[in-house]
Amino acid sequence: MTMGCFYCDEHHEGREAIMFKVGDMKAGTLYLFKDQAHKGRCALALKSHKKELCECDEQERNDYCADLAAASGAIKKLWGCTKINLGSFGDSNPHLHFHIVPKYEGGFEFGGSFAITNPEPVFLKDEEYKEMISQLQKELGL
Repeated sequence: MTMGCFYCDEHHEGREAIMFKVGDMKAGTLYLFKDQAHKGRCALALKSHKKELCECDEQERNDYCADLAAASGAIKKLWGCTKINLGSFGDSNPHLHFHIVPKYEGGFEFGGSFAITNPEPVFLKDEEYKEMISQLQKELGL
């Protein structure tokens, strides 16, 4: 654990301002974004403090990729998106994480690029976040 890290710190103000912890998977920790302009948008952070996928040994890389596939599949099953876009953006956050961005045909940004911060964020009621987290936890066995 590296103190001062967005993902390693148990309580990081920056992370908690924009996402909720869903749960720990085999090699990663899944988070649900508060901005739900892309319904089901999450991030999967590697549990160990590494910057790049190529820094993982074979087992950790395989486990992390399996977590990424499972989380993506759960999101697609639960909310029926048309496409899941995956991106690893870590220029200023040196901790390996992938954004899991569901896209819906006819919906926000479909067919276009993805913006990390949406100009028109969609925030839900607390109960709605709790329900989404519960659904993900159930689907993933967390």
